[in-house]
Amino acid sequence: MNSHGSIPGPPRKYILVVDDDEGMRAALDIVLSPNYRVMVAIDGLDGCAKANEMPQPDLIITDVSMPNLDGIAMVRRIRENDALQHVPVIFLTGLIWAASLLVDLPVGTFAYLRKPTSPGMLETKVKRALSRTERDLEPRAPEVSASRGS
Repeated sequence: MNSHGSIPGPPRKYILVVDDDEGMRAALDIVLSPNYRVMVAIDGLDGCAKANEMPQPDLIITDVSMPNLDGIAMVRRIRENDALQHVPVIFLTGLIWAASLLVDLPVGTFAYLRKPTSPGMLETKVKRALSRTERDLEPRAPEVSASRGS
């Protein structure tokens, strides 16, 4: 039992949100924090540093286009750490041409969502990504949501 007399549930999963847009970071935090522990990073370099801190994230949600280190390069760098090899990644982008990046997404990419995306779509992708096992995270095509706001 915890100090409030209730039985604690399982520990909440950690999600690392990486985006250079402060408004997007805040919006993602609002949507995710009721059910998950959210860590935020302001760009790819900050994301690399925070991903390697303890506790390590159970899921990474990152923008593609950011200053200092873009999301794809950040994930490739994070994958150099064996402990982070199987952390699923959801890429977010507002770039119209970003669909062409799908052929070059790093191993372990779970999904690709266009910004803006609905909270419901995001929550669905997050739940599905976190429910996957290490065995399921072997290379495969990422889920794609090309419709804006759906």
